Amino acid sequence: MMVLATAGHVDHGKSTLLRALTGMEPDRTEEERRRGLSIDLGFVWTTVPGGPDLPDDRVAFVDVPGHERFLATMLAGAGPVPAVLFAVAADGGWMPQSQEHAAALDALGVRDGLLVVTRRDLADPGPALARARTALAGTGLAELPAVAVSARTGQGLDELRTAIAALRDRLPAPRTDAPVRLWADRAFTRPGHGLVVTGTLRAGTLAKGDVLHTAPGEPPLTVRGLEELGRSTGRSTGPARVAVALRGEAPRGGLRGTALCAPGTYTLTGTADVRFAGAVLRRVPPRLTVHIGSAAVPAEVRRFGRGTARLVLGRPLPLRIGDRMVVTEHRRVVGSAVVLDPLPPYVGPRRAGGRRADALAAHPGTPDLGYETEARGLVRAATLSRIGVDCSAAAPVTDDWLVSAGERRRIAAAVTEATADGEPVEANGLIRRLGLPDRALLAALLPPERTLRAGRIVAADRADPLPAAARALVESLEAGLGRGEFLAPTPAELTGLGVGRRDLALAVGTGRLVRLSETVHVAAGVPERAADALAPLAEYPFTVSEARIRWNVPRRIALPLIEHLDRAGVTRRGPDDRRTLSPTHGPTRENST
Repeated sequence: MMVLATAGHVDHGKSTLLRALTGMEPDRTEEERRRGLSIDLGFVWTTVPGGPDLPDDRVAFVDVPGHERFLATMLAGAGPVPAVLFAVAADGGWMPQSQEHAAALDALGVRDGLLVVTRRDLADPGPALARARTALAGTGLAELPAVAVSARTGQGLDELRTAIAALRDRLPAPRTDAPVRLWADRAFTRPGHGLVVTGTLRAGTLAKGDVLHTAPGEPPLTVRGLEELGRSTGRSTGPARVAVALRGEAPRGGLRGTALCAPGTYTLTGTADVRFAGAVLRRVPPRLTVHIGSAAVPAEVRRFGRGTARLVLGRPLPLRIGDRMVVTEHRRVVGSAVVLDPLPPYVGPRRAGGRRADALAAHPGTPDLGYETEARGLVRAATLSRIGVDCSAAAPVTDDWLVSAGERRRIAAAVTEATADGEPVEANGLIRRLGLPDRALLAALLPPERTLRAGRIVAADRADPLPAAARALVESLEAGLGRGEFLAPTPAELTGLGVGRRDLALAVGTGRLVRLSETVHVAAGVPERAADALAPLAEYPFTVSEARIRWNVPRRIALPLIEHLDRAGVTRRGPDDRRTLSPTHGPTRENST
């Protein structure tokens, strides 16, 4: 399926054109039909000629209002759509809202579509087309193919259908395996279906039974039914216009303007560093509104310089590197913003902003694995994937940790300095001093002549102080942790292995094991990995059983492990015995620049 949005000045025949093309009525409300004025988004569809390689000949249209008062609604409809039908009336020519819509589409990064000169039966389309070409020069819409039509007489409609088919053939194929991010442009309840949202699925695949997340603290929603262009389906692949029946409770703020995302594929963020373009560069106001997808969100602006700034958003959004936003002030388009960093580091006052501007000036503006790794120093591949970076070629040093060359040199230099006298060094102290978020990183990045043994950094040939039985136990638990398993031997197993209380105390004292309770000991690093495993549950309170499922451990391990996280402040226990992840959990150096 191909999805197109209309654009153009009010009363230039957008809705009339769609009626002639589809035989359907895009104005949904009685008020719109009475006034002859589109107020909200309309949705109609038809088919165009296809070929043997293009079995799907469906074309869906999102009809947007042209009046300046409804610019936000226009952006909500056009935001997720890859191409446009830009209408200019032959008897009206280029008008103020034509210019506004052109600026908005250029800011959104729309680069393809058709320029349609309407009402060719009322005036010569040549002057209107020439003026439109001049106005669009220098934008991404400058080279749009043009067709002149009359919806009243039918002149040019066959040519328009042929041009739409050609447009479909040249649009790039979307990724069917892309993570779902469906921006809801309508939300309502329907008898027999319950909660329903509609939107343009730009890429990815959505199916019945899928779970979708909306906002922090909100429970997930489950897809109970799908429709494409009025027909039920079990699976939708973008691009497509879809209506999604949902099981669950709508967020307190409603669903219109919200993105429904597959769990674990996006990071909801309230702060983003961006690069501005357009008139906003000449005067960056302290407050403005940013539009992305179907969302319109107020934002406070901290200007860094060199065209870059930090946006503090009125509500969290699922942003990725390279996302484009339209920037408006007082309902007027003043420019665009490209997201450079959806997970930016803390930037201090005064001159720190200039240093951040210098760092962002080198950003390519698109997701780049090498750049992001070098800029962040230490970062998980999963973190980069959630903000749009392809990590298929990544080479983690341990687990999914990626480390820049500069960070490797810093760690190696610190280890060399700390062990220069040849004496053992406590690993925990060096880990804290280096600010390493995972103990395993130090072991993976030690120089060849040093090793981590019994919680200390020693010469590689220095003997291990643990008895053989205890050493074998620790190594087996560490190997299990490397496989993602949180193992803890039972008292009976310890007796069978010949490991006593003094051996366990020595292993704990040297940092090789962590004591969770009198009878439960785990490998060092298990609490940190367990906390990371709870990240998908961060948006709502969870039970010990839910945590146990995430960890894949028996209850005898899960209970002392969650209580250990409670004591460490990683989790918070509620009066109903459910837990929530602390918002301050996990202060790592992933985002440092």
